[in-house]
Amino acid sequence: MSFRRPVRVLRQSPGTYGDDGRYTRGTSSEMAIMASVQPLGSQERYTVVGPEGGRNIAYIKVYTDVYLRPQRASEAGTDGQDADIIEWQGRRFAVIQCDAYQSGVISHYRAYAKEVLADDT
Repeated sequence: MSFRRPVRVLRQSPGTYGDDGRYTRGTSSEMAIMASVQPLGSQERYTVVGPEGGRNIAYIKVYTDVYLRPQRASEAGTDGQDADIIEWQGRRFAVIQCDAYQSGVISHYRAYAKEVLADDT
């Protein structure tokens, strides 16, 4: 028996800048992954979020076989990357970190995600 359940993920392709300098968002796609989603424990909350903030925002950790993309800022010659959005229990969470655990025994990824509030979009 697996602890993983189907989870919906929204992925945005990179946007582009036109000749006029205006940014156009990339297309979005939806995928279903199998994942175990859990709230952060108190010690993880302190190390992932930090002691000074995020007390009123929900954070989750996600265990899955699929790499989930965090936000990446623009670098020279690139347009950056929007974070994958995880839909869980009627709420949306943006991936902020994804770590690979690829030991060859039980290879997986652990991602941390922060709740996206309506005024964050």
